[in-house]
Amino acid sequence: MLNGTPVLVAEDQIFIALDLALAIEDAGGAVVGPAASVAEALELLATTVVGAAILDVNLIDGDCSAVAELLSARHIPIIVQTGLELPRGLAARFPDLVVHTKPCRASRLVAQLEAMLENLARPG
Repeated sequence: MLNGTPVLVAEDQIFIALDLALAIEDAGGAVVGPAASVAEALELLATTVVGAAILDVNLIDGDCSAVAELLSARHIPIIVQTGLELPRGLAARFPDLVVHTKPCRASRLVAQLEAMLENLARPG
């Protein structure tokens, strides 16, 4: 369970965004967003505490690199999903990034996010 963890959803396809939001809520998380653009995601991150994120690589105003950089600097777990290949620059900057190819079940992404958060919570 996500135990109330606020999860940023950055996804420009409304049906995928809503599916992710429902899966996050079903797992006990709190949805931040969804944001359809990089600008909207960055605005949310400036005003809201986030404990994890699920990002679409390509948003309506560009790729998610700026969002991933901010989240990474804050040591926030990120899962990325894409319908295309991961941009080389993003792959080079974040070699350990968890990436899923669309279509991907929202419940699978949320389960992986839960595991990532659980690993962070373990001592040592």
